[in-house]
Amino acid sequence: MAAFCQSLLRLRDASRAALVLVHHTRKSISRQEIGSAFRGSSALHAVGDSYLLLTRPSPQLPALELRFQFRYAASQPPRRLEFNPQPLWFSPAESAPTPRTVGRKVETTQVRQTLAQHEGQLRYNQLREEIMQGLQCSKRTAQLAITQAAQQGEIVQE
Repeated sequence: MAAFCQSLLRLRDASRAALVLVHHTRKSISRQEIGSAFRGSSALHAVGDSYLLLTRPSPQLPALELRFQFRYAASQPPRRLEFNPQPLWFSPAESAPTPRTVGRKVETTQVRQTLAQHEGQLRYNQLREEIMQGLQCSKRTAQLAITQAAQQGEIVQE
C-alpha cells in the first residue's frame, strides 16, 4: 500500500493536479476520526489532505451522513443527505442533523426496568426488541446491554 501511495503522490506532483481517490470501507464507523476508517491502510490516511466519509447512521433511516476531516483546516459539521431517485441526486435531508442515537449506551438498570415492566416474562429476543424500540438504540447496543446486565447480576438469563 505504501508503494501505491507513493506512486499517487508522484503522479499528483508531476501533473500539478488535484487527486481524488474513492475508497470503500467495510468498517462500522462510530469514531470521529475518519482516517481510521481505511481498512488496514494507514498509508492512505498519511498521504491525504482532505477526507469525506459517507455513512448510513441507521439502517432504518433513508438518510446518509456526509462527514469531513481536513489536515489543514477545521472540520465541517456533518451533513445529512437523502437520495432522490428521480434526478439521481443527493439533497439535504429534511430534518436537521440530530445527535446519533445509533450506538447509544444503554444502562444495565434500563435493561432491568424494561424487564420489570413485563413482569420478567420476556424471552431474549423480545427483551432486545423492547429495548431497541423503547430506548431507540441499535440491535447491537441492546445485545451488549443485556449481556452486561446479566454479567453484573442485574438480570438472570434462563
